[in-house]
Formats: sequence, structure tokens, C-alpha cells
Amino acid sequence: MLYFRYGFLVVWCAAGVSAAYGADAPAILDDKALLQVQRSVSDKWAESDWKVENDAPRVVDGDFLLAHPKMLEHSLRDALNGNQADLIASLADLYAKLPDYDAVLYGRARALLAKLAGRPAEAVARYRELHGENAADERILLDLAAAEFDDFRLKSAERHFAEAAKLDLPAPVLENVGRFRKKTEGLTGWRFSGGISPAVNRNANNAAPQYCRQNGGRQICSVSRAERAAGLNYEIEAEKLTALADNHYLLFRSNIGGTSYYFSKKSAYDDGFGRAYLGWQYKNARQTAGILPFYQVQLSGSDGFDAKTKRVNNRRLPPYMLAHGVGVQLSHTYRPNPGWQFSVALEHYRQRYREQDRAEYNNGRQDGFYVSLAKRLGESATVFGGWQFVRFVPKRETVGGAVNNAAYQRNGVYAGWAQEWRQLGGLNSRVSASYARRNYKGVAAFSTEAQRNREWNVSLALSHDKLSYKGIVPALNYRFGRTESNVPYAKRRNSEVFVSADWRF
Repeated sequence: MLYFRYGFLVVWCAAGVSAAYGADAPAILDDKALLQVQRSVSDKWAESDWKVENDAPRVVDGDFLLAHPKMLEHSLRDALNGNQADLIASLADLYAKLPDYDAVLYGRARALLAKLAGRPAEAVARYRELHGENAADERILLDLAAAEFDDFRLKSAERHFAEAAKLDLPAPVLENVGRFRKKTEGLTGWRFSGGISPAVNRNANNAAPQYCRQNGGRQICSVSRAERAAGLNYEIEAEKLTALADNHYLLFRSNIGGTSYYFSKKSAYDDGFGRAYLGWQYKNARQTAGILPFYQVQLSGSDGFDAKTKRVNNRRLPPYMLAHGVGVQLSHTYRPNPGWQFSVALEHYRQRYREQDRAEYNNGRQDGFYVSLAKRLGESATVFGGWQFVRFVPKRETVGGAVNNAAYQRNGVYAGWAQEWRQLGGLNSRVSASYARRNYKGVAAFSTEAQRNREWNVSLALSHDKLSYKGIVPALNYRFGRTESNVPYAKRRNSEVFVSADWRF
């Protein structure tokens, strides 16, 4: 049974030109235009022979609607404009039983059902078929462009929105078409983001805690001390997505980040890392996949390398290249629904160091496998976690007749929670923690066994929406890291508090 109150049944049904711009493309028709359609059609139905006294509801079943095809058609249009999936499914099946049903209206119903059911590829295929048979239908053109946009087929969506922009459409519709085109341009144009923040590092030189060891009956103790330094953390990223055809894209992405201790006159402890990707990416409404070759560099504050007696320049801004490498990343992200996201990535690259002694041990290949899962909790919280596996295989398996002890395998897990505290006026928090075990091959230096490390990291970030300015969002950050090891010189402990300022443009 279908229950209707006739004065409400067709409030979304449009007549004449207005029927081409209904609510099944809600971002294209503004609320004011819809309200005008509502009032117009409601008045027409109030004057018709179907008016029910005292606004009493009437029970309507399928046989009744089949006996009144005009009402069935109006009901289907009403359901289409209201995005009512269950009602569309029921009415479309009834409507198809009519001997002279409108095949275009029925096709629109099937296409919209596919869209509402989360089958965007099917929706695009159906709208394209309709558009091929009804190229002059403005409503189908707009529906097709919107469906292509939803399925991330930006090149064809832009082409169809450009066609719509040339038509004699109502001003509100043209304005919304313009908004879609601007969004498409933003997704395929150059995008930049970055951040810079002051930081105080209690162990800028990454020194191990003091330790002593026995050597030939004598006790030898370390003399290195952790050095405190104030510096600047920096990061910048650039990205350009170029549409090729349908869901296929050419992606360029580069990022570089690090820390400079220039103002503390300790530039020798500067560090940095950069990568640039260029490759193929596939994107649609539910998944993203990519094959991205990349080039990467590892940066250092000193170029002493083999010339150990060279004086260190502690007031230098540009860093030196310590190592570089080339590799490829394979990745896939799947979103079964708006609340879940699953990602997996594989990486393989080869690295080369400039310093000869370091190159002897650390030139080689690194392989990585990464899995992550994120879950949206309500409208203001997200939890996430994952597993990481990395192995390093040196080019030289043995050095000086012994197994190269730079080779290792690392297994790690991490978890985190991001929350928007609306009751606190827009406070945002993010906390994450990780744990990993890194096992080396061969015998560690000054030891009789292989090195075994355990690594902990914790980070916390706080920001507030009201403190943002022209896209710049300041945040208070805290990071803590600790490494325990069976060899004393590999132990580390560090903490850092800093204020970041991230921006996007």
C-alpha cells in the first residue's frame, strides 16, 4: 500500500522547463527555485478534480495507480525529485507496466536508483545511454555531468558542464554549474600546502644516553652528550592531477620537509627528506589506485663525509645531499562506504650514499608493505590504525668477511584518534602512538650478538577552528620517541614541543 496526501504528493513535481532541474541533482537546483516549484504544483493540484475534502488521506495501491497513469507518472517524478530510493523502485516497476510509458523517465529512474544505491559506474553508464539518445535533453545533460563528477570522471564532467553553461538555463542553475566547474578546476589544478613552526629539541644531535663498556679489561665510557637546540620545522608539498580519460589520471606530487637549527648556530644537526612522484592514478567514487615511480633525497647539515677534519659550518641554510634513490610505489585505497577506508601500499627503492664508509654498509634496496584502516565515528571523530613492514637488504651482504650488520627487518603497528570537540567551540585534537621491533642481521659493533631494537613514538596535536587565518591553521604539537636496544649505543630518548602553522593554497 502507498499512502499519499494529495496536497503533498506532487510538491516536488515540476512542470514545463522547471521539470528539467529537479532535486535528484540537488547541488544544481537551489532551494528558492524548488520552493517556487512546490507552490506552483501544489496550487494546480489543489484546483484539480483529485482534491480531497478536509485534507483527508487516501490509501492508494498499485492497481489504483495503474488505473490512473497520469497520477503514477506524477508520483514517479515526485519520487525522482525527492531522491526517495524505495519509492522510486516501487513506482518505476509499476510505471514500466503501462503500455505507453515514457522510456526516458523510466531510464532516469533506473539511473538515479543506481546512483542512490552506491553504484556510480552503473549510474554514469545509464545516464550516458540516455544522453546519447536524448542529446537535447537539458535535465539528462545535467544529471550526467553530476554523476560523472561524483564518480571522479572529471574530464568528461567538465566537458558536459561546459556544454550546460552555454545553454539558456535559469540563473540559479547556471550559478551552480559554475560552482561545479570551479570545483573540478580546483581538483585538477596545482595545489600547494605546507607548514613552518619553531621547535625546541632536547636531543638535536641524536646522541645515545651515556653508557660504558669493557674493552680489554678496561672500562670505556661514552663522551657524547645530548645537545638542546631551537630550530624550525618545515614542510611543503605540491601536487598536480591531470585528467587523461574517465577515471585515469597523471599524478605529480612532491614533498620536502625537515628541521633547520640555523638560528641556534647548530646547522650541522640539520636533517631533511624529500620525494617526487610522477605516475598513473585511477580514481573513482570508491577507490584510488596508483603506480607511482619516485625519486627521493636524504638531506644533512654537514658535507664533511670522508673529509672528517673539515670544519663544520654551523650557520648554513641550504642542506647537503646525504643520500638519494629511485623507486616505485604501488597503492590502493578502498572506501566501501563513507564511514570506512582501507589502504594498502607496496614500495621498493634503491638508495645510494655519498659518504664512502656509509655507502659500503648502507647502499642497497628497501622494501615496504603498509596496511591501514580508518573508521569514522559519527560526524566528529575518526579512529585509525595500521601495520607496517620494512626490510633493508644491503648491496654488499658481507663487509670485511663478516655479515653486513646494516641489514634489518622492521615490524610496526600504530593507532590513533582524531576528534572535533564541537561543545568546546571548535577544538580539534589528534593523538597517535606506534610500536615497532627492528631486528638487524649479523653481529653488532662492540657486541657478540645481533642488534635488537624496540621503538615507541607518541604524538599529540591541538588546534582550534577560530584561530585559523586565511587558510593558515596553527597547532600545538608534542612528540615523544624512545628506542630501547640490547646494545647501549643504539638507545635513544627524545621529546619535542612545537607550534606549527599549516596552510593550503
